[in-house]
Amino acid sequence: MKAGSPYLHPHRPEAVWDVSGAFVDDRELVAFYEYCRDALSLEPFHIVHGAPLCPWNSGRVLSHMMREAEDIREAGLAYARLGISVYLTFTNLLLGPRELKDPVGHALCRFFSRNNPTARNAVIVANDGLRELIRREYPELRLVSSVLHITNNEPVRNPDVYRRLADEYDEVMVHPDDVRRPELLEKLEDKDKYILIINEYCIRNCPIRPYHYRTLSEYALNFLSYDDSHFMKAKAGNGCGELHTLLSDETRRVLALNEPELDALYDMGFRHFKLQGRGHANAAPLLTDLLRLILRSDTATQNSMHAAGVRFWESLSPASPR
Repeated sequence: MKAGSPYLHPHRPEAVWDVSGAFVDDRELVAFYEYCRDALSLEPFHIVHGAPLCPWNSGRVLSHMMREAEDIREAGLAYARLGISVYLTFTNLLLGPRELKDPVGHALCRFFSRNNPTARNAVIVANDGLRELIRREYPELRLVSSVLHITNNEPVRNPDVYRRLADEYDEVMVHPDDVRRPELLEKLEDKDKYILIINEYCIRNCPIRPYHYRTLSEYALNFLSYDDSHFMKAKAGNGCGELHTLLSDETRRVLALNEPELDALYDMGFRHFKLQGRGHANAAPLLTDLLRLILRSDTATQNSMHAAGVRFWESLSPASPR
């Protein structure tokens, strides 16, 4: 983050922002980064995560994620040019020997190993076989333990589990429910190794989260003909999507953090904050969240801070001067 920008939120100057949208919203993300750099003298985010449609992917298995190889290459080169690290979300739980030979996954690993100016490009994994493959064949890429891994493979989540994962991986995704457990987080040393999701809109202590993650992995392996009716039936009785549950039920309301809660995590020593965006139809909600979090709002001219977002979207118009 560039120091000294008058627009920057004063309480979180060292925060590392990690946004979704790689290989989906690349045009908007690159334009937003350049706009904030040139107009506001700050770097709005440092990491972008995502993955195009392939068997190693999970959770982002949507038809609009299909991309031509040249589009992926251009996006990767743009991120490299701007010094933005790319975290490939290869979080499928169910990969076997056949799936580990997937040519798309290997091509992406080769590309981001070679185009890695920050030396921080990474792969987020949930499968032990893929972890060992990355470690053996693509040592230039860092390894990150996925939320899917800790959800489906670690029935007891305590400080010792997180310390073990921090020894095995370069970084560790903290389970969204644990982001709200300060008594656990305070006991974690080397807080730079942990990544906290701050805009998780699933319900708290979701009983079907492991089942949901496994369903997503099955879907990725059988994209064209997978029947998800069994999951949709389970979801219908879970409170997901019910406005009253999400906003008012104290035990099952959304996990997304408010500003004081985020500030408390920052004061505790955490610096890597991840904004998920897999449920968004486009980049607008994600960038609105990011503007709210990175820009200051404590001055008499705070409205002009939020107007920066309006000016950015206007700048994307072909008729607007850049």
